[in-house]
Amino acid sequence: MLFKESLISALTSIRTNIVRSFLTTLAIIIGTAAVIAVIGLGSSANKALDAQIDDFGPRTLVVSPGQNRRGAVTKGFIPLDIKDAYALAKNQEHDWMISPYISRNRQVKFNNANINQRIRGNLPIHFKVRGYDIEYGRIFNDDEDFGRKRVVVLGSAVPKELKTSPQSILNKEILIAGTGYKVIGILEEEGSTGWQNPDEELYVPLLTGAQRLFGTKSLDSINVGVKKDANVDEIMMTIERILRAQHDIGPGEDNDFNINDYSQFSDLRKQATGIFTALIAGIAGISLVVGGIGVMNIMLVSVTERTREIGLRKALGATHRAIMSQFIVEAILLCVIGGCIGVILGTSLLYLLASIQEWPFAMPFSAIIGSITFSAMVGLFFGIWPARKAAKLDPAISLRYE
Repeated sequence: MLFKESLISALTSIRTNIVRSFLTTLAIIIGTAAVIAVIGLGSSANKALDAQIDDFGPRTLVVSPGQNRRGAVTKGFIPLDIKDAYALAKNQEHDWMISPYISRNRQVKFNNANINQRIRGNLPIHFKVRGYDIEYGRIFNDDEDFGRKRVVVLGSAVPKELKTSPQSILNKEILIAGTGYKVIGILEEEGSTGWQNPDEELYVPLLTGAQRLFGTKSLDSINVGVKKDANVDEIMMTIERILRAQHDIGPGEDNDFNINDYSQFSDLRKQATGIFTALIAGIAGISLVVGGIGVMNIMLVSVTERTREIGLRKALGATHRAIMSQFIVEAILLCVIGGCIGVILGTSLLYLLASIQEWPFAMPFSAIIGSITFSAMVGLFFGIWPARKAAKLDPAISLRYE
């Protein structure tokens, strides 16, 4: 009964001073919105990273170009070569999938549509490594790769960008850098991972891209797909041995390539994201404390304004506990209302930013509950002093207050 009366009294007071109540909770609203948005962005970024890793399969090692060093002297950047990828592919020591690629931007034309798009040259196994499925037509095969055939597979969004439909462009010829390529397949929609969008890319055989389209044998990287339970250290040693032999690297000389475990990279990135998120959320949380101080100040003003009301209530028999409860509930209610508004604003901001970045929307429910709970605790902590001041007022003096 006491809580119900205190709640009704708090709501009445807030409605009576609606503008002041809103301005009082503004810092709470901003702080909560910032905390929710930052935590949500961290979760969304991690989900996007997980999606990108899933695209590579259970586990992927990435071999990338490095620098040629002889002692303390750096002799320049050493690219990976297509022969390096074939040397790895011929090795039968491990159950792995070798997926090298080259990528460049080129002009693509079909009828009157002309766009600048990312072209990726890769082996047929690339689609299996990445888990891409065909919706129309087929992917190219090894014979078409070795034969440098001018065939192309389109990402699902490319037909629309070329102002046509998948059915209309399939088995037709498009121009890539002024040369005709036959469209033999169109992928299913894969979705953006935030770092790349396979739906907007075009795929040609590796040797076709290297020799006909890009004029280079230098690879961007070589992805090595391995099983989840594979002995990664042993596999990395095998890759190192093969590539050192390919590059004629002698004993005691540094590698001119890098081998990275993609899953370890993602773990480090997640840790960094978590630390950054916690830091920013902590800074944003300071505004909640500032908001609590603002609530305390307004509650002190409210106690002064309602001195006669408090004196009258105490004269009519209101207890010390009842007066304290009234003002504490009002302080908590102000902060909780601000917290709820902040959650709505923060979630809306997160949805907008995630959409812009093309990240999956991820808002931990615990963050919402935690933010509202923390707001209530701020109200409780900063409402105690004004409540005690109100409860200690002498009714005889209060009734004479002007």
